[in-house]
Amino acid sequence: MTKPALVIADAPGGPHPAVYLPSLLDEFEVHVVWLDVEPPASRSARLAALAPVENAGGRLVAVPDPQAVAPMLDELVNATGAAGVLAFSERVVHLAQRVAHAAGLPANPPDVLGALQDKRLQRARLREAGLPTPRVTELRTEQDVRHAMASCAFPAVLKPSVGMGSVATFRVPRAELLESTWSRALALALADTRIAHHQPVMLLEEELVGDVGQAVRGLGDYLSVEALVVAGEFHLLAVSDKLPLSPPFRENGHILPALRREPEYADVVVHVRAAHQALGVRFGATHTEVKLTAAGPRVIEVNGRVGGSVPEQLRLVADYDLPLNLARLCVGRQPRTEVTCGRWSAYLTPQPPQGRHFVEAAPTAEELRATPGIHSVHHVTAAGTVVDSANGTASNLVRVVAAFDSPGELFALASHLAGPPLFKLRPHSTG
Repeated sequence: MTKPALVIADAPGGPHPAVYLPSLLDEFEVHVVWLDVEPPASRSARLAALAPVENAGGRLVAVPDPQAVAPMLDELVNATGAAGVLAFSERVVHLAQRVAHAAGLPANPPDVLGALQDKRLQRARLREAGLPTPRVTELRTEQDVRHAMASCAFPAVLKPSVGMGSVATFRVPRAELLESTWSRALALALADTRIAHHQPVMLLEEELVGDVGQAVRGLGDYLSVEALVVAGEFHLLAVSDKLPLSPPFRENGHILPALRREPEYADVVVHVRAAHQALGVRFGATHTEVKLTAAGPRVIEVNGRVGGSVPEQLRLVADYDLPLNLARLCVGRQPRTEVTCGRWSAYLTPQPPQGRHFVEAAPTAEELRATPGIHSVHHVTAAGTVVDSANGTASNLVRVVAAFDSPGELFALASHLAGPPLFKLRPHSTG
């Protein structure tokens, strides 16, 4: 039986090809366009993981410019007669679906992709559908900023319209701080190679205040919801509990499946289904973050992609292959959508304190891999490095995936990774 041709857009930020590629090669004729932007060590690891593509007779094309990915995908789709286009990383998932849609392959239409990527469009669609949505003000110019200082309520949240990993996202407690924060955030957004080419606009949003009654048992006041959408039908895969944020909005990790019982988050799932309908999502994997407020659940954002660590976690706790089932969906086959979890997994990303810090001492990746429960080590900040909380969630000290039979073991590991015995930091001045 001939394998259907599948073109993959690979990029940093999603599941690594070492995680997703083996099962895809068994079922598909795989070709890959690879966004080649990583430093040498990470680049070598990705290239080694992608090597089986060429060994199996597929094409592997490196592209160093994000704006060249779509033309190359289009060329490869036409050359191979591909039945589908697949992507995981936020850097390339929307343009991959645009290429697929233009080729008549399974994908969301361009207007839906725009709403999944641009927070301005997403908030507008949710509001038009009657979903409770925070007020949003666009800050394009200094005049816009001065007007917002006089007319908007504070505290508020400043963020780019197209962002990744909480970069350039700040809480603005008082109006008089908006001008300086806007200048700093805009500079960070335009300097970040992941988003600068989108020319993001800075947005000032009404702050979603979490319900303190929801931040219990060591958990944060927000959740994430993983889903697969098949022909417009929403299929819930998992709900994850989030650990409390580090200021301003830096993630410390999440636990899958949620420790909260299903009745505790049933209204969240209903809310997320309604958000998908409002946005017109017809296809693909989604990762939705939801704030638990005193007035009920509120969408933080709906992302048209898998959660970065979720494929690995679902394999560990449920033996569910999300990349394979998404690939099947991309070529028009029926995916499996039932997930049953038998243990817990955590993606742990402990953050340094606010500000800039010099890392005087840090563990090695080998030392972390020897820690009971840790399944994989995605990143370790090395001694001699300067970390800056302004980089958002990307300022984390480590990124690891772990799995245990009891939640208590996960919390113990999270505490251990964030503790002084592993990392020694000191404040670092730019002057």
